[in-house]
Amino acid sequence: MEHHHAAQRRWAATPFDGIERSLFRNHANGGRSSLLRLKAGARFPRHHHRGSEEVLVISGEVLIGGARMQAGDYLYTAPGDEHGVEAMTDAVIFVSSQGQTPLVEEA
Repeated sequence: MEHHHAAQRRWAATPFDGIERSLFRNHANGGRSSLLRLKAGARFPRHHHRGSEEVLVISGEVLIGGARMQAGDYLYTAPGDEHGVEAMTDAVIFVSSQGQTPLVEEA
């Protein structure tokens, strides 16, 4: 069992302006489970899913593949699907990807 205390959470910059990650764990299949903290207007480019992905919005509002999502909303992405992410407000989302997610557009 692996337990992460919120009070000890560490945030790290990503290559994308306005997006930070708090990594929980890397998966053997190339995916990962983490929290992402996004500033309003931040974008994660369109990317391809080699495995499934689950997203839960913790706070704020994001647009993922055309779906406008708010706190408490959940999104499942099937392997082979593509989408981008845009923060409509400051937001925090939980993301668990079960495979790599290579970019299909430039950042």
